[in-house]
Amino acid sequence: MKKSYSLLHRLSGRLGSYLTFLMLVAAAGLTGCENETEALPDQGLDYYPLEAGGYRVYDVIDTSYQANVPTVRRFQFREQVENGQETDATGQAVYRVVRSRRTLPTDAWQVDSVITVAVSSQALTEQRNNRRTVELVFPVQPNRKWNLNAFNALDTLPAENRFYVRAGEAFSVTRNGQTYRYEQTVTTINDVETDVNAAYAVVQRTTFAKGIGPVYRVRRSFISRCDAAGCNPDFKQQGQSRSEVLVASGK
Repeated sequence: MKKSYSLLHRLSGRLGSYLTFLMLVAAAGLTGCENETEALPDQGLDYYPLEAGGYRVYDVIDTSYQANVPTVRRFQFREQVENGQETDATGQAVYRVVRSRRTLPTDAWQVDSVITVAVSSQALTEQRNNRRTVELVFPVQPNRKWNLNAFNALDTLPAENRFYVRAGEAFSVTRNGQTYRYEQTVTTINDVETDVNAAYAVVQRTTFAKGIGPVYRVRRSFISRCDAAGCNPDFKQQGQSRSEVLVASGK
């Protein structure tokens, strides 16, 4: 009887050790899965954070040209997220961003327009003045291209006309004697950053800082003076240039 008890005791001990071993293996497997999940690449959604009450203030220089004579206007824009996350019929997260304007920092803000921002796992779009554009695509990757006008009437044919440059790089810009620097940014630019033709030049680019959003925007569109001798790009017959620099943000 004592031998049987001793044998049973040894078998129970071995079984317990085996079960403990299996539990450790299972735990290691779960830990491995968790580590794999955490190691998923960053998609880049944090380049345009959206939170109810969050705002960004931009210093704007707007210059129009007639017969090469510039007219400069300076003012500020504030873009403030009006609501928390809502969902549209397609399941996308949708936010209303109210854009206000003032001439001087001491002036009261006056509502200028409303921007609708929709975010999915594939892209972020903005709708301004009933025109919807694809501002970012995910994941953010260097030189990735897409169609800016995929959802508006300017999409006359399938085209990849916007792409990323300098993804993950630092960026700095100076305005009013102050330099603003961001350590991790990505810039979107048009596929055409030079002359569309001899008479017409277009530039569009936006820089986004991680955890902050758009920090610099520039839009330029010029028609040069042309005659029998050709076109002179230094003579702006007609056009406009606007730059927006982020000078404040918060909630």
